[in-house]
Amino acid sequence: LFADSAIAGEGAAYGIGLLLLGRARSDDWTAEALTTLLGHVHETKHEKIIRALSLALALASYAREEAAETLIETLTRDRDAIIRYGAMYTIGLAYVGTGANSAVKRLLHVAVSDVSDDVRRAAVTNLGFLLYRQPDRLPPLVALLAESYNPHLRYGSALALGIALAGRAGCDAGVTALAL
Repeated sequence: LFADSAIAGEGAAYGIGLLLLGRARSDDWTAEALTTLLGHVHETKHEKIIRALSLALALASYAREEAAETLIETLTRDRDAIIRYGAMYTIGLAYVGTGANSAVKRLLHVAVSDVSDDVRRAAVTNLGFLLYRQPDRLPPLVALLAESYNPHLRYGSALALGIALAGRAGCDAGVTALAL
């Protein structure tokens, strides 16, 4: 990772994220690891490494819910769109399957307000991770986004529906998703 080679650094960052899956805690050794990753995000100039580190932080926050809020706030306030992109995945993975209304509202707000299309797409996509245990809630949430003039929002809507409704084409929500 620290050799600053784009391809090797990207792979190393994803590997670190997978090793830290769901382990983000402020009271043990992972806090130092996360601080190091967050610091390197701003030191490297390679977009591949920045994106991979942002997603590694998201993986470390898997199912951590409120414990990930400090990291989520830090990432969402960053000026770099790639880091904000990672923040959307941090929200989605931290609250995976919970259907938390606060996380849904945060993602919807970013989906319609961020200046970066990539960040907006990631926000909509992560609605699928949040709501995969409550798939009936998703089609009405993304219906307008699925018809947006913005192709990134349509793309994110399709991914969110696919994630949350995988294998459920026969249920009411699946039929609605197919129609969208």
